[in-house]
Amino acid sequence: MSRNGFRMMGILAGIALGTISAMAYRAYRLANAPVTEQSQSNADLLAEDDEDDPWERLQAETDPGRRKALAGLVKSAKEQPKWLQEFEYTDQNGNKVTSESLKGQPYIACFFFTTCPGSCPRQSSQMQLLHNKFKDKPIRFVSITVDPEIDTQEKLAEYAKSYGADPSRWFFLYAPIEYTVRVGVEKFFLDGVEKRGHPDRFVLVNANGDAVGSYVWLDIEERELLLKHIDEVLAESAK
Repeated sequence: MSRNGFRMMGILAGIALGTISAMAYRAYRLANAPVTEQSQSNADLLAEDDEDDPWERLQAETDPGRRKALAGLVKSAKEQPKWLQEFEYTDQNGNKVTSESLKGQPYIACFFFTTCPGSCPRQSSQMQLLHNKFKDKPIRFVSITVDPEIDTQEKLAEYAKSYGADPSRWFFLYAPIEYTVRVGVEKFFLDGVEKRGHPDRFVLVNANGDAVGSYVWLDIEERELLLKHIDEVLAESAK
């Protein structure tokens, strides 16, 4: 096996081990969560607990924004011919949006679905705050549904309108879920992207189309770190 092959095996093993550890820890939390009179779904429990998740906290302290980890993953992924290098979606207005068409400006990406009873409304509200805060800056926003059977173009258009999304800057995208799962792993390096399931993270992508930061939006400190890094990538793209 080539050197690159061994390198990617190591990377994938690291991702797998990290994912298994995170899933095991979260499963333990759910199994030991107290029962209340008003039952909550697993997704709601995770959404509420993520703000104080020791797993996320440890990563935030050792590699703020996961920038070092992402730099290595992006570099290695580009050397693997079978790894997804580009993506293509349809947005809320029926337009094609690709990884290539998004190049030239930084963007923030996340995963959601319109009927999500848990964290999605708050996540979309946080995205809306960023959308409004940087309305005069060359940065875009990408929300990808994990429930494409329900989230049709019409549904996404209605949802986008409810958040006052500028269709030239904030794209709500859909494609078959199997494809989106692969995009989540191979382009944004996220675990937990699945049908009607997603991580509560914003991924910052630079003007070259490379993921350069990953942030738990539920965490105030990570949201502040995201703002700092947005300013940095905007300054870099302006050079």
